[in-house]
Amino acid sequence: MLKNLFAATLIVAAPVLQAQVRVVESSPQSTRSGVAQSELPVSAESDVYSQIRALQEEVATLRGLLEEQSYELKQLKQLQLDNYIDLDRRLSGGSHSASDNRSGVSPSSISPVSTDAPKAESPLSASLSESDTYKAAYDLLNQKDFDGAVTAFNLHLERFPNGDFASNSHYWLGKIAMLKKDYPQAKSWFTELIANFPSAAKVPDAQLDLGKVYFLMGDKAKARSLLNEVAAGNSDAARLAQKFISDNF
Repeated sequence: MLKNLFAATLIVAAPVLQAQVRVVESSPQSTRSGVAQSELPVSAESDVYSQIRALQEEVATLRGLLEEQSYELKQLKQLQLDNYIDLDRRLSGGSHSASDNRSGVSPSSISPVSTDAPKAESPLSASLSESDTYKAAYDLLNQKDFDGAVTAFNLHLERFPNGDFASNSHYWLGKIAMLKKDYPQAKSWFTELIANFPSAAKVPDAQLDLGKVYFLMGDKAKARSLLNEVAAGNSDAARLAQKFISDNF
């Protein structure tokens, strides 16, 4: 009797057991939990990195341009001060008209013009003061009359070799020589400025330009030595020297 009852129980339970087996077999064989995260393709990572590098280089370039423009703006302000050194006399009815109140231009932006352009009156009067003589010379430079400016700046140095604007005259004579690609002459003017007026405001600018002159003349060792000296300072010319070294060495 018991045997028959046990057999009947097995017969009834068999379908349930088979269903459980099928359920177990149909479940995923892997016991790992979670979902695998997608990974960024290697090519996409490379593109992003290249874009970041390109943006960093562009920012560095823009920063360099901003520093150059800031330096030239400071030079422009200094030149404007030079133009107004005799402001009281001119405002009180001096010989210079209001049209003389021109803003200065940076030498780096000067470009040759036609010889037909009007030229300022030659500043050869021996009665002019030092400030008037210098201003007359600088006015010629402002008008891009380079030959006339060379004559006038030399006249200023002849009459006032140790005057308040003697170092400035040396500097502009050097810049004009650089513009004309007369590098030996430019070297001479800048060297004299540095040697004879070591405390002048134009010295860092003269050292920077002298380093460029040496570079253009092929003496790169001397150029780098001088530019490194300028770059180690705290003048506005220091940043330009650093950039020139970075771009050319």
